[in-house]
Amino acid sequence: MWKPTRSRAEQQFAAGQKQDQTLIKQKEKTQRERDDRMARLRDLRLAKEAAEAAAADQPEGAQSAPALEAATAPETAATAVAEPDPETESSAPRLPRVHPHRS
Repeated sequence: MWKPTRSRAEQQFAAGQKQDQTLIKQKEKTQRERDDRMARLRDLRLAKEAAEAAAADQPEGAQSAPALEAATAPETAATAVAEPDPETESSAPRLPRVHPHRS
């Protein structure tokens, strides 16, 4: 049976709308993942800075239990391995690189 032109046009329009909604959902998911990753890295950086500040306030050789726990945490241990030794490098700490958004 012959379909009127209007129904075909409506089907094509609906297909385009569905593709748009899928694309919007993918972009939102990517944005959420990037925000989560940046928040996690920010938390790690702040924890590291707090541990370094606490270690700087204490005399050499005496570390408190929280500083030892922070130093042995798996997340901070993974980031500490990636960074070079601060004594051999410049005195400024290196922060993780954040790549600009490309769309």
